[in-house]
Amino acid sequence: MKAGNQRAEVVKTIHSTEVVVIGAGAVGCSIAYWLAKRGKDVALVDRGGPGAGTSMATSGLVWSSYKEPYTYMELNLRSSLLWPKMVEELGEDVELRQDRGGVKLCLTEEDYINLEALAERQRRSPLFKGRMLSPQEVFELQPGVSRQIVGALWSPHDGDANPIKWVFALVRGCKRLGVKIMRDAEVTGFDLDESNRVKGVFTSRGRIETEYAVNAGGAWAGRLAEMVGVTLGLYASRGQMLVSEPAPIVCPTPMSILRQVPDGHFHMGVTYEGEGFEASSTLEAAEQLAKNAIKMVPLARNLSVIRHFAGLRPMPRDGLPFLGPIPHVPGYYVAVSHSGNTLSAIHGKIISDLIVDGHTDVPIADYDPLRFDERGKGEGHL
Repeated sequence: MKAGNQRAEVVKTIHSTEVVVIGAGAVGCSIAYWLAKRGKDVALVDRGGPGAGTSMATSGLVWSSYKEPYTYMELNLRSSLLWPKMVEELGEDVELRQDRGGVKLCLTEEDYINLEALAERQRRSPLFKGRMLSPQEVFELQPGVSRQIVGALWSPHDGDANPIKWVFALVRGCKRLGVKIMRDAEVTGFDLDESNRVKGVFTSRGRIETEYAVNAGGAWAGRLAEMVGVTLGLYASRGQMLVSEPAPIVCPTPMSILRQVPDGHFHMGVTYEGEGFEASSTLEAAEQLAKNAIKMVPLARNLSVIRHFAGLRPMPRDGLPFLGPIPHVPGYYVAVSHSGNTLSAIHGKIISDLIVDGHTDVPIADYDPLRFDERGKGEGHL
């Protein structure tokens, strides 16, 4: 027995399956769902339970327009376009809104100039259909926004959804397809044979025999990669958000940073804070988030906050996903990124393509999991 970061004594095998997906957030659940619907026997394991990590503490955007470079925007856009098909397959209302597009406000002339330049760069892609809006055009979409804005970037492909409903719709879809879901099963190492090939996953509940292991561990994916001797350029970043009491619908169009959901609540976000696994909320962040919300939507000044929460995001150091196989550990795959809610749909397709077909038609060369590792091409920058 050759074990990655695992003691050498014999550990009881509690289950046998073709694929173990580690991490039951939106990304892991989507991967398990895609693999199962393509005929694979799958176990989905999580250190807590489905959706218990970042997926419970996300803004819920399904967004692509201002993600760079344009090739990364295309990946997000392709994922956004997969969402309606998956929602229809799952047969559940996850509050997906894509019919009005989405807006990112410009509060200053500088904001407008910067977003206009970004939109011009994104037009290198034939898929990009975004454009700049005048203040009057914004008011027609979003009657409740401040009359001090100078415009916005609008994209017909941007939108949002309820991230909690999305995860649990995927979980129920997985169950219907026979995926074994294992809660409270923290991964402690990987069982590798003499050629370094995956033959099992060690968990706090015992060993799972498998041919493939998919690291979809979100903020903890770096630690899971270290167990097979791989360095990901990844860190955990705290993000805080506020949720208001319900209010009359004055912002019916999905909007980044501040969005009003169909039941009237405003979701006010979001902070990007340092590196580490501290996930407590702070008064300073709450004050800043409320101040920013009031600048965008004056009505927010009169609303009570009913929830303040923090979560940990996986943040690649170059902003791009880690997506694909680890060649020197056959059977080991990585799927982790910021924007996991948006990208969950396409991550599921890509990993299922790689495991079932051995290749994918989605360009992923820029997302090499080894780009920060000494075995990679040295293209990452720490």
